[in-house]
Amino acid sequence: MNHARNLLLPVFFLLFLVACSGGHDASRSILSEPEVSVTTVPPVQTRISLVEAAAWDYQSRTRDVFADHRPQDIECDRDEGWLIEDDEIEVRTDVCNYLSLTQESLLNIPAGSRLEFALSHGDLVYRENSSAHAALSVGGVIVWEQEIAIPSEGAIYREDIELEFEVAQRDSIEIHLHNHGSNAWTIHGLEAVVSGEFNSDAFCPAYDSTYEAIQATVFAQHGCASSLCHSAQNAAGELDLSPENSYANLVDVVSAGSEDLRVAPRKPSDSFLYQKLAAKTQPGSYDIAGSPMPSGGEPVSSGQLEAMRLWIEAGAPESGSVGDTLGRGEDEIERLLGVCLPEPDAVNVIPLDPPATDEGVQFRMPAHKVPAEEERELCFAVYEDFRDDIPNKYMDAAREVFYVQGSEVREDPFTHHNVLLYSAVPLELIHDESFGTWSCAGGDISGQVCEPTDRNSCGDNGRCRSELKDSIACRGYGPGTGLLDTVSQINQFSVQGGSEIEGFYEEIPTHGIFYWNSHAFNLTTEDAMHNVWRNLSFANDKRYESERITFSPHIYAGTGTAPFTKKEVCREYTLEQGDALLMLSSHTHKRGELFTMALKGQEDDPFYVSKNYDEPLEMNFDPPWEFNDANVDSRTLVYCAVYNNGVNPDGTANLDTVTRLSVKPSRSFCRPTACTKGNIGASCDGSEDHASCDSSPGANNGFCDACPISPGVTSDDEMFILLGIKAGDYAGQVARFQPGFAIVTPEQDQTFTAGSAITVKLEMSNFTLVPPLPHNSHGGHDNGVDSAADGGDHGAVDSGHYHIYLNTEDDSAEHLTDYLPEVQFPLPDDIGPGQHYLRITLRAPDHHALGIEQRVYFTIANGL
Repeated sequence: MNHARNLLLPVFFLLFLVACSGGHDASRSILSEPEVSVTTVPPVQTRISLVEAAAWDYQSRTRDVFADHRPQDIECDRDEGWLIEDDEIEVRTDVCNYLSLTQESLLNIPAGSRLEFALSHGDLVYRENSSAHAALSVGGVIVWEQEIAIPSEGAIYREDIELEFEVAQRDSIEIHLHNHGSNAWTIHGLEAVVSGEFNSDAFCPAYDSTYEAIQATVFAQHGCASSLCHSAQNAAGELDLSPENSYANLVDVVSAGSEDLRVAPRKPSDSFLYQKLAAKTQPGSYDIAGSPMPSGGEPVSSGQLEAMRLWIEAGAPESGSVGDTLGRGEDEIERLLGVCLPEPDAVNVIPLDPPATDEGVQFRMPAHKVPAEEERELCFAVYEDFRDDIPNKYMDAAREVFYVQGSEVREDPFTHHNVLLYSAVPLELIHDESFGTWSCAGGDISGQVCEPTDRNSCGDNGRCRSELKDSIACRGYGPGTGLLDTVSQINQFSVQGGSEIEGFYEEIPTHGIFYWNSHAFNLTTEDAMHNVWRNLSFANDKRYESERITFSPHIYAGTGTAPFTKKEVCREYTLEQGDALLMLSSHTHKRGELFTMALKGQEDDPFYVSKNYDEPLEMNFDPPWEFNDANVDSRTLVYCAVYNNGVNPDGTANLDTVTRLSVKPSRSFCRPTACTKGNIGASCDGSEDHASCDSSPGANNGFCDACPISPGVTSDDEMFILLGIKAGDYAGQVARFQPGFAIVTPEQDQTFTAGSAITVKLEMSNFTLVPPLPHNSHGGHDNGVDSAADGGDHGAVDSGHYHIYLNTEDDSAEHLTDYLPEVQFPLPDDIGPGQHYLRITLRAPDHHALGIEQRVYFTIANGL
């Protein structure tokens, strides 16, 4: 919550009045009474507001204590249906059909304290007899509620509530109100009456944004912005972390000590700042350049590191408060940092810059709306034509496909998944009725009808797209001549970008109708716009084909995990003999807390461990991991996931993370089998069996709402998928693309005479002969030696020249350099009789050795 920092002054003023009043009474008693008497002084009581009026915000559907009263559609806009005026909440029920506001307790309150809650209403009227419902909850427990008859006269309610439990700082407080008719209500305040002197330390430090809290509790507390480290005066590593400069120096900025960004929005593991902090807090977690940070002090706490991860994962915004993807709002970050924050905002990530025109192209999804507290999976079409943008060397001769190696994707933080698909629908069907009306998204003429094949139809900032259609994975979408109707068939059309390992590439159509499959969930209480950018990098080296692995025959293996339990499921995936792995990853939804992979027989020592379902580890293998053994077990991966359906680390029930029918997306369903109110965790039998959950017979306080994990495609259901990239028959592909040559002449053991010349004729394969560069043009290759000092690895080379040596393995010895397929090699006049050899080696244009060479032996005849 956005709590004010000036609340302490009235508190201490109240304490001053109480103390002075008590002192004056005691002095007068002593002067007027000649006899010594003992006076019992009542304990000092402090009255302090438990909330701040300006901090009230909408309660989300998923966390609403009064969800059973909540209508499907809510109309209650701020400053219209409800507003804050003079530190009071005013509600007008003619434009507010349901109100549920929340904030967090400003302080710790011991059990036995009193709450004073004041509200009032004018005359309540409606066209028929009805009732209003007003209520207050603290820490998820309803402490007061009342049904008020309509019609009735205006009234003021001053409720004195005794707390039977302790309230912790940052516990949720929720005010609820709904009724029929055009009525006016005022909520005047909520105060705690605490015995004893008030401890000002009970207030949590409040910040207006998550980043402001990180600056204060991580950078400042650990001295990162001090004059000895990353200050404006002494910017170690060219990094200034002073409050006024830190954000601009961190987010989307390349590090001075790494090729990674300091903070890569949405990608904590690719952020050099996160890597440096994690390397000290969790030694061995990252292999980094330089020293872990902070270099001269204690590491940041595991909680601070996790808060940093959540902030980066949420797009690393400078302003606004971010939540987490489990629906706990800002509470988790508040707990980790020990601060108070506003309710989470629907923040957008920093846009991804397009690549340079000679490096790649960008697909930019037309933004679409994601309503507050809703989940959407959509499909819509766009037309793309990059033929005039792509250099010819990266396209085939017909300009129909271009060659891609690697990609970069940036998505708004409420993305669940986003897939770009080539539709294969012919252009003449672009106005088929199945696409609906094409209109502009974004820009100055958003919403206007547009022509999809005209790149300028929507101005500079808009994009032309078809109608948005609810669709799972775009199955069955479009005119029917494009994408087929199964997931496995869809995958072959997916535009991914392929592996980034040198030599592997993917072909992408240069133009045509593409589909965006966008699945997003908005856990905040405000509408959001969803953006995605996908950059594809051109491939200079096109040797090996690769294919995507989407292994999903056991996709719903996590189904049935009971409420308030954990379950591990394992399955096997076997590679074909000759396959090579380039990358492995995983896919679960929000209850998949751990995913591991191991070779069969080595399950106790997994080589892949991923703990974040929303940022699963992408493990790359360079060089590729080859599987050539005939033994099937040696080519079998055992992959496992642990599903957590509402269990805290200490084994207690977690009502926020358990699957619940009341907060399920509309496209998902479950049958409750456990209680979430009353006797929490007890068994029950369906959504009508609340009586089984009552804390005692007839208590009427139970709620049967917790379900086993259900199968499906929403983020509240579960999946179990192994992902990756592999190359089939990798050894065969390497052999086909490996540079090589054959020696046509001379033949082995041919005889020559001293002083003659040998005709050397070569036939090249997968290698083009080109003139060599001058020596030293690559730096350090005086003799064409490919040494460790030169870096050793120069990547794949498919052109160059050759060196011919006589009777030596020494690359620095005298040699003949040439690039013609036929050349005369002169023999010395003083070469002795007997056997000799020529060593011929392939060289890159800069003379470094490629490791490909042959020897041909010959005889010098005895002159006698």
